[in-house]
Amino acid sequence: MVGCAKFTGFSGRENDRFEQSPQFSQEAGKFRNQVSTNQFSFGKLWGATREVLFNKHPETTPADGVAIQPLNISAFEVSENQSPRFARLGHSTLLIQLGGKNWLTDPVFSKRASPVQWAGPKRFHEVPVDIEQLPDIEGVLISHNHYDHLDYGSIQILKDSVNHFIVPLGIRSQLREWGVDESKIIELDWWQTKQFGDIELVSTPAQHFSGRGLLDSDKTLWSSWVIRTKDHSLYFSGDTGYFAGFKEIGERYGPFDYAFMECGAYNRLWRDIHMMPEDTLQAFKDVQGKVLVPIHNGTFDLSNHAWFDPMERITALAQQENIQTLLPVIGETISYSQTLNRPMESWWKRNSAQ
Repeated sequence: MVGCAKFTGFSGRENDRFEQSPQFSQEAGKFRNQVSTNQFSFGKLWGATREVLFNKHPETTPADGVAIQPLNISAFEVSENQSPRFARLGHSTLLIQLGGKNWLTDPVFSKRASPVQWAGPKRFHEVPVDIEQLPDIEGVLISHNHYDHLDYGSIQILKDSVNHFIVPLGIRSQLREWGVDESKIIELDWWQTKQFGDIELVSTPAQHFSGRGLLDSDKTLWSSWVIRTKDHSLYFSGDTGYFAGFKEIGERYGPFDYAFMECGAYNRLWRDIHMMPEDTLQAFKDVQGKVLVPIHNGTFDLSNHAWFDPMERITALAQQENIQTLLPVIGETISYSQTLNRPMESWWKRNSAQ
């Protein structure tokens, strides 16, 4: 299209495909949400800076780190007859086994969620497994192109051992530049699907943004993901504000055995792109989740709230509505057969001054 801003680093064929996406604004030359979020307005940036400078909670990071549980790698030896299982590895990184295959979401194994490893948000805890000791991984699912979700160092180690990288529109080019074999990369728009034997992956909407610097804002799409077989369905929200799309996802693909929902790094100033705990609970109900697993918490200081605040608030809200919530220790393996009536351990209270 003459006069339309183009994607630096993308081929003409890729640009043509992006322009055909309903999520792409040809006028702006970038991807967009279903509703305007205005996340980069001057007022919001100044308000966020002021809160960080003058209203930051004294416990945004745990004084003594966070206790973890080393991952039981043998629990993820693949078996077609095994029920779903998962382990939180930190932030939004999950190791999930479903349908006899292992999947990783947003793998971040680096010490910092940052363009450099000498500055930026540093993780509160060690990763519960060496990245090179992971079990066989069928595919890596990426929600969007931010440093705390798409990590260069982790991709460099995983690129030769993982079979597939399933990503939103535009991220193919980033992975290709990082040396990932293009034949391994599967790029999907919202509502597009990819079948792996009995397993179906679906790219579903989210309300967020993307970019790694000042010049690539929203040049790639952001997604949530559905992972399902004929017997089980899982939902991974990625990063998102609350929006009407959750109900459509639930209507199309719910109910979900586990709904891994963003709950952390929130602030009222950017509520349209990161959910508050109340939004997380409503989104969980909208997608028709059965068991709520809050993610995007307990690993990095990315807001001004106490590091344990997401766990405290979401569990209190869920208890009020009798919603089963799982917040396992980082590294702990959770098996579907053991989920029902599993007692909640408030492990974060051991690492805070509450």
